[in-house]
Amino acid sequence: EYELTPHLVYGAKPNVIAVKVDNSQQPNSRWYSGSGIYRNVWLTTLDPVHIEHWGTYVTTPEVSEQSATVVVRTKVRNRSNSPAPVDLTTIIQDAAGREVARVIEKGVAPKETQAEVSQTLKISAPMLWSDERPYLYKIVSQLTKGGKVVDRYETSLGVRTFRFDVNKGFFLNGKPVKIRGVCNHHDLGSLGAAVNTRAIER
Repeated sequence: EYELTPHLVYGAKPNVIAVKVDNSQQPNSRWYSGSGIYRNVWLTTLDPVHIEHWGTYVTTPEVSEQSATVVVRTKVRNRSNSPAPVDLTTIIQDAAGREVARVIEKGVAPKETQAEVSQTLKISAPMLWSDERPYLYKIVSQLTKGGKVVDRYETSLGVRTFRFDVNKGFFLNGKPVKIRGVCNHHDLGSLGAAVNTRAIER
């Protein structure tokens, strides 16, 4: 992520933002290192009062079939000159969009400050995430200033327990699960980074 605000010129000609790759100065020992942009690029505009990029950190310290404890730590930035603090509302929705938990923290981040807020919520009879049923909840974080929502940030949440046993292996939600996967990376040599199905099969 790059903060572009200081580079914008207001009231002048239209600003041009170009995103490009120059890999020529990078030392590389591979005979073909590849280059280019092969992931999405977004331009994000925010209110001066906002939740930081990747600003939520979610843990589930207690999980059972009866209830789950969800701890959400949220980083809030207020770059405005307004002394009025904002309110942070955190909502958990199930996969159908129904609200299952809500908590509010008032008076967060007065002017020109950053705050980290920790909130604890409870989900009754949670649907557990698994490889067979990857059920996801959605955490909605909303900042309200003067009764108006100025930022809304969404975070996916899968509620589950896991543990590793040195003798019995990996357990997900109390059940043994074999971990299977594939080494999938750019390994097509001179064919480049474009997906070539037959080369991947090889």
